[in-house]
Amino acid sequence: MFQNGFMMLGRYRPRDSFLHRLDARAKILPVTLVLVLALLTRSFAFYGAILAGLVAALMFSHVSPRTLWVSFRPILVLVLITVGYHLVFSARDSRPLVDLFGWTLTAGAVHEAGFFSLRLVLFVSVAFLITLTSSPSELAEAFAKLTAPLARLRVPVSELAMILFIAIRFIPILFEEFLAIRNAQTIRGVDFTGSFISRLRKSIAIVIPVFVSAIQRADDLALAIEVRGYVAGRRRTFYSRTRFGRPEWSFMLLTAAGIAILYRVTL
Repeated sequence: MFQNGFMMLGRYRPRDSFLHRLDARAKILPVTLVLVLALLTRSFAFYGAILAGLVAALMFSHVSPRTLWVSFRPILVLVLITVGYHLVFSARDSRPLVDLFGWTLTAGAVHEAGFFSLRLVLFVSVAFLITLTSSPSELAEAFAKLTAPLARLRVPVSELAMILFIAIRFIPILFEEFLAIRNAQTIRGVDFTGSFISRLRKSIAIVIPVFVSAIQRADDLALAIEVRGYVAGRRRTFYSRTRFGRPEWSFMLLTAAGIAILYRVTL
């Protein structure tokens, strides 16, 4: 699961908890509501309350704090880039706070940096709630069932669900391939330290083998699908049948109502 202290985003964590047992559709719908309302509000209170609820839900689902930290650590780079960009370029006409060597830090820039970095953290945390508590097959099945009405408009729902499933499953596989190739190149004497240009040039020794391996795996997968008789456009059944029962309805409706009330209160 962990490689060199890093866990791939989207890696399912099997546990026996309430959220793990729920149908993925019951989690996707409130999450979609959160994403929509998060784009409509600029309330720090709304973002903070939703983040606290997401962390509490993951902890209740037996996802350890170490797992959350190791999963989120790579996102800190994007958060720092977001903060730095808004501190330098945003709200230059607002009230100045500090003047350092000709550069002025404004109150509006601080506000924008905090807001957009918090929004980024919220979106990533929402993704964690889904991917850490739902397997790729459950997500693909939920996507196929939620978008089933689009099949009447000749949208290839089954094919899109399969693409989603394959993409989620291939992320950790390609990452493990990347680690294996990097370790092999290191053993052969390739030094990936040095200047940025030097590291970029040496990264070709990893990128090209990973690209070739991805093509080979895609070709093998296509042959395996064809051998098993897969025909695009045919109606397909599900290996496991999920049931959207009372727990799912209760969780979805109560969570959606709580999110809507929180949005209204924090306007």
